[in-house]
Amino acid sequence: MATPKHWLRQMPIRWRLTLMFAAVMAVLLAALIAFLYLHFRSDLDYNIDQSLRARAQDVAGLVRQEDGADTSGALRQLPTNPDNVVQVLDQSGRVLGAAGVLSRPALLAPSELPAAQDGAKILQRGSSLRLYALPLPLDHKVVVAGVSLAERDAALDKLDNALLIGVPPALLLATLAAYALAAAALRPVERMRQRAATISTDEISTRLPLPESHDEIRRLGDTLNEMLDRLEDGLNHERMFIANASHELRMPLAVLKAELEVSLRERGGEAALREAMGSAVEETDRIIKLAEDLLLLARAEDGTLPIDAHDLTVEELLAELGARFSPVFERAGRLLDVDVESLPAGTAVRADPDRIEQAVANLLDNTLRYGAGATTLGARVDASAVEIHVTDRGPGFGEQFLPRAFDRFSRGDPARRRGGVGLGLAIVRTIAQAHGGDAGAGDLPGGGADAWMSLPAAAELAVWRERNPA
Repeated sequence: MATPKHWLRQMPIRWRLTLMFAAVMAVLLAALIAFLYLHFRSDLDYNIDQSLRARAQDVAGLVRQEDGADTSGALRQLPTNPDNVVQVLDQSGRVLGAAGVLSRPALLAPSELPAAQDGAKILQRGSSLRLYALPLPLDHKVVVAGVSLAERDAALDKLDNALLIGVPPALLLATLAAYALAAAALRPVERMRQRAATISTDEISTRLPLPESHDEIRRLGDTLNEMLDRLEDGLNHERMFIANASHELRMPLAVLKAELEVSLRERGGEAALREAMGSAVEETDRIIKLAEDLLLLARAEDGTLPIDAHDLTVEELLAELGARFSPVFERAGRLLDVDVESLPAGTAVRADPDRIEQAVANLLDNTLRYGAGATTLGARVDASAVEIHVTDRGPGFGEQFLPRAFDRFSRGDPARRRGGVGLGLAIVRTIAQAHGGDAGAGDLPGGGADAWMSLPAAAELAVWRERNPA
């Protein structure tokens, strides 16, 4: 059996808001009714007490004028009112004179006389009579004025009836108004929900309708639309990625198939067969390289890219990479200069040497393909990071290409003419980010390109590893 709390959670939010509003309004109205009733009764009692006090003082004045033991003559001067009663008592509580319907017996009990003789007192006789006792010390008497509470009770009954008749309809109207207000406030949410139900990958450009008011619901809609913008960008990026990957794979596969078909059709001897097989091997290597690059990017996105980090001295790392790639540049008629003189002695990073070599190799291959002139491999060091730079004196990246230089399959016009895939710089950034760093590029003022990857210094890397566990 569902508990009331569980049942309340299953209700629509507009009904929950309405019930909560109705409950709060019921409590407030009950408190208001109690306040009005008590305040009205207090005012009535105050007016009654003032009237009793004035009547008792009038009787006291008449008693002093009579200056006798019998006060009946003085009391006969008072106006007759069946709801009022006045008595004059002596020290023993005996009635010396009275006026009104309740003239006998004495209104004060013997036990109440001492207190009444000490000072004026307000007394209550059940729920039907209110008394005011005024002592006359010089005359050794006590004047007691009383009034029936029938009129007060009738007025209170009328107030009760008015409140009981008026409050329930007021509560009902307030509840209906609360429901209408909740429904109106949630109507934009319902419209957004209905629109969101129609959004799919085929209609990812659809956005949620926004209310005209600038409130929390509008901010929620803006946030959701911004999320849809990011999802659309990501989906378009993935679609482009798949299309580019398919294109890049299709070309070498088509060439490979053509080479194999030619080798089967033609009978050019062993030399022609070897040439065809060599071309097929080159295309196979290209496919393998593309598949490895795609696998690296996919593993990096999943957070499963293995990083076997070691303490590496930057000077030794650059010198080793320079010695390894200098022959490649020499065969291309280019010069590779390794600049390690400006490095502070002992500068070190903690990184995976194979991954760093792969990233730097991509930077060098990029400048070898699309740059010109002498190429410099160097590093810059500050308190928190080490940047490995590769610069050349070629045409540079260009302002239009720079913002997307590190995107997957992003290629400038020279890259397209020279058959580049467009994954080299993306892999550089991926490897740098896997080490807690980043990558960037820019054009040099005097012409040429500058591409770099940054790696955290040893102390910074330790902090980054704690925040980004594998």
